[in-house]
Amino acid sequence: MNTNLIIIEGIPGSGKSTTANFIKEHLENEGVKVKPFQEGDTSHPADYESTACLNEGQFNNLLEQFPEQQESLKEHAEKKGNHYFISYRNAPDMESSPLFEYLASYDVYELDLDTFEEVAANYWKEFVEQAALGDDVYIFECCFLQNPFTKFIAMHNAEPKRLENYLKKIGSLISPLNPLLIYFYQDDVEQSFHHVYEERSQEWREFFTDYHVNQGYGKANGLKGYQGIVEYLEMRRNLEMKILEELPVRYMLIENGEKDWDLYYEKMKEAIK
Repeated sequence: MNTNLIIIEGIPGSGKSTTANFIKEHLENEGVKVKPFQEGDTSHPADYESTACLNEGQFNNLLEQFPEQQESLKEHAEKKGNHYFISYRNAPDMESSPLFEYLASYDVYELDLDTFEEVAANYWKEFVEQAALGDDVYIFECCFLQNPFTKFIAMHNAEPKRLENYLKKIGSLISPLNPLLIYFYQDDVEQSFHHVYEERSQEWREFFTDYHVNQGYGKANGLKGYQGIVEYLEMRRNLEMKILEELPVRYMLIENGEKDWDLYYEKMKEAIK
């Protein structure tokens, strides 16, 4: 194996999860130890999911507001530097609505960009230090490009250069693992996304639409409804592919509009030998 980290990226429905499962099975058949982490995994070692991040004052206020859960909060809180981290979906006794909603309001992905950059970079650094000690191959979905993109651009409408600089920093951090990034793109985004949009639940469609058209980038550019999502995804594809050219990360581009998965998988197997 020439890599300890395989990252799979692309718009919703582009085949990331299916590909991650294929690569996992392929590597395991080759006798490789694999650790896959899907989008939304609360135990992800490099991407905070459903995790609150509070400073000292905020944490003390939390303890005061929820005295009955003080012991549980102290037990589940992990202090790193000047911040306390609480994985609020992994603690059954935190499912009470007021506490859960309170912690969700301090989610890592709700932080201001300066704090988010610091916290996220430190977590990637921790992961690399740990992963470098073993020979496992990690498979990640979405956490390198998609999640920062939605944070920087969709939510905050940040300058693309700021996102690029952040990704360059993370790219440098993960370089000891000789990562391979597999990026799925489509020449016709609307054709690819429409099928996914129709398949998903109404709840998902409403959330996805609201997130991408009613926040920073969407509001600034007057995006509306389904067509606004398509415009956003086309912008995202173009910008991600441009940024990839500047990153210190080995990557392969796969235009998978033809759905020729046998061909795509053969290319991937060759790249990860």
